[in-house]
Amino acid sequence: MKKEVILLTGPPLNGRDEYITEALNLAGGESYAYYHVFDYIREVGKERGVKITRKNVLDFAINHQDLMNEIRDEAFERIRKEIDGSDKRYHLVSTPSLFRWGSGSVIGFTLSNLKLIQPNRVIIVLDDVLSVRRRIINDPEWFERFGKNPENIRLTTLVMWREDAINHVKTLVHELKKDGFEVRYVLQFGIRHPPEVFLDLLFHEDEKPLVYLSYPMTGHEEEYYHRVRDFYNKLTGHFTVLDPGALDDWWVVAEYDAQVNANPSIKRIRIKHLLDGEEVEELDREDIEQATDILRRQLVERDFNLVDVSKAIAVYHYAEGVSAGVISEMAEAYRTLAAIYLYYPFERRPSPFMEFYGMQNPSRRTMFKDEDEMIKAMVEEKDYWAKV
Repeated sequence: MKKEVILLTGPPLNGRDEYITEALNLAGGESYAYYHVFDYIREVGKERGVKITRKNVLDFAINHQDLMNEIRDEAFERIRKEIDGSDKRYHLVSTPSLFRWGSGSVIGFTLSNLKLIQPNRVIIVLDDVLSVRRRIINDPEWFERFGKNPENIRLTTLVMWREDAINHVKTLVHELKKDGFEVRYVLQFGIRHPPEVFLDLLFHEDEKPLVYLSYPMTGHEEEYYHRVRDFYNKLTGHFTVLDPGALDDWWVVAEYDAQVNANPSIKRIRIKHLLDGEEVEELDREDIEQATDILRRQLVERDFNLVDVSKAIAVYHYAEGVSAGVISEMAEAYRTLAAIYLYYPFERRPSPFMEFYGMQNPSRRTMFKDEDEMIKAMVEEKDYWAKV
C-alpha cells in the first residue's frame, strides 16, 4: 500500500485545527492517521524540561529560537517514524506555516522538515479576515495580546499573516520540487466548504475528481444564490467541488465600495458579518483601504489556484450580464487544460469569449441550458478529461 502524506497548514487563527477535527469526526472508516505537530512539540519540550503552552509558545519561539528549532525538528522526526511504522493509507500533518509577531517570527516548518515528511499534497486552510478578527476577539489569550482593544486588530495585519503563510509554503514547495520531491499541488482551501467536501478532498480524489465551480458572485438576489447552492450540492454527489465562495473576503471589499460611494468623507465602515448577518463591526476606513489592495490580489490568486488544481470547471452562469471574473477563470482553465462546462440558460448569445471557452468540454462542443444535463455530461466524460 502506497502511503500518502498531506500537509495541512496556513496562517494562525484561521480555524484550521477546529475545522479538521470537525471533519475527521465524520470520517468513519477511512484509513488515516492525524499528527498535530504542536502536540509533539509539547511532548519533546517536556522531555527537555521546557513547558510549552499555547499561551507561551510565541514568546518562547521568538526568544529562544535555536532551542525551539531543535524541538520542532525532533517533533518532525518523531512524526516521520510514526508514519514509517503505520499501516494507514493517509497521513495528515497539521501545523501553522509562518507567523510574524512583533519583531520576530515563528516558523512552522523548514525545508529540511518537509524533506523529512515528504508531503504529496499541501492544503493551505484559510478563513475570511472578518472571521479571523472575530476569533481573536473571542479568544481571551489572543485578545489580551492585542491589548483587549478591537481597534488594535487591523485587517491589514490579518491579510499580511495570510500573505506570509502562503508565500512561505510556495517558496519551500518550489525548493522541494527543485530537489526532486514530487508535490502534486498546493491548494488554498476555504473552511466554509462543507466538511464532507474536505473529506472528499483528502480521501476520495480518485473517485471524485476536483472540479471548480465558477459563477458571478456579486450583485444578485437571494434566489440566485440559492440556485447556485442547489447546483453545488448536486455536483458534490459526483465530484470534489471547490467553491470560491467558501472564502468570502469580497464581502468586505463590496461593503467598503458601497459606503464610500454613498459618502466619500466616511471615516468608519460598518460591516455586518456575512455568516450571521447580525453582528456589526465598525472598521477604520484607512485600514480597509490598505487591506483591500492586498485582498483583491489574493482573491484573484486564490481563485486561479483553485482552477489550476481542478480537472474541470463547471460554470453556472445564471445571469445574462458578462462576469469578468468568470471569463478570466474560463481562460485560466483553458490555459491549464481543464475541461470547461458552461450552464447558460438564456436565448441571447453570450460573449463570444464565453462561448468559445464554454465549448471546450471533451466530446461535445456545446453550452448547456439544463443543469442536470450538464452534470450528466460531466459524469459521463470525466474519464476523458485531458488534465492528469
